[in-house]
Amino acid sequence: MRASKYMDVSRKIERYRKRINPLYIIYPNTTITKSIFEQVAINTEDQRFITGIINSEMTEEFKIGGHEDYDLLLSLVTKQEDFETVNEKNVPLCVVYIDLRNFSKRALFAEDPGYETIEEIAALKQRAISTWIKVSRYYQAHIHSITGDGLMILLGGKKEQDLDTWTNGARALLLTLRILESEKMLNDELIQYLKDKGLEQYAINSDNMLDIKVSVDFSPNTLMNPQGVCVCINGEQKPIGEVKATSFHIDICAKMLAYYKQVKERLEGNRKLGRVLLFGEEYKMLMDFNEEKVPINNAGTYSKTMFSTNKSYISYYIDANNFKDNILTLDDVAGICNVFDDSSLSGDVSINIARRAQIQHGE
Repeated sequence: MRASKYMDVSRKIERYRKRINPLYIIYPNTTITKSIFEQVAINTEDQRFITGIINSEMTEEFKIGGHEDYDLLLSLVTKQEDFETVNEKNVPLCVVYIDLRNFSKRALFAEDPGYETIEEIAALKQRAISTWIKVSRYYQAHIHSITGDGLMILLGGKKEQDLDTWTNGARALLLTLRILESEKMLNDELIQYLKDKGLEQYAINSDNMLDIKVSVDFSPNTLMNPQGVCVCINGEQKPIGEVKATSFHIDICAKMLAYYKQVKERLEGNRKLGRVLLFGEEYKMLMDFNEEKVPINNAGTYSKTMFSTNKSYISYYIDANNFKDNILTLDDVAGICNVFDDSSLSGDVSINIARRAQIQHGE
């Protein structure tokens, strides 16, 4: 079993113990949200609390790119050579990649048959990306970059919520589940858009709908380093660039998305959108999933030879269908992992042992 101080985070930061999905607040008017609110009595006080968090995150200035805890490194660059020496080593981070699948294909058909304009396609992409940014901010993640049709997101750093690595992994899982859930809400709007244009027959084919690829990994020894150039302004050297996260696990996380198509074909059932969560072996080790509760499958192996040495790295996936809308708190994540809380080990030993057993069995 893995020890974690996740209860410290849960106790101090209330959003991690609330059982309301923040997507329902971001998308209050979709048929999916209305249906859920009709079926389940949702505490209005909790609704106001989640709304307050999202509104607060969207009224505070933040930056896309870099990482706020390490952006100071760029200011330490005073000459070109500093880009190679100024850095912070061994930073533990979780990385999440999100990509809208087949979005280039939509643009290919913009003129023929012309059912969607480039402007409408761009607006559709913007709707998805803005949703993911809001959800990322809810889970206190950092938007490291907007990558074409998606996002690269980092969890970890120097803030109070970032200091326990397993908890960062749990927050990454909560975030990725919300991203996968957003597929239904985004497609709900797309279906209405097609109906308004008299094209509802095309909503039947899933190839015309939005599909989301998501991967996550843990990078235990990330290098945070400024990248860019120095320019001479009025005789003074000024760095132009941003702080980037560099490691094998950061890079391989994006490459995992290549497994998506073949993995999706293995899923059972008719509806296969928004179900695949890809992750690397480092993330698997970090989370220590209880595989009786979380069936884990092999997605593929990245194998390379260099300097006369062969190395490989395994990617995995889970069918997230049973976890979406169910895993909403840090306690929920602990319930499907072999983890115990050691935030209060100074207390009664028997109570702590009982707590460990309870969490291990997901009670």
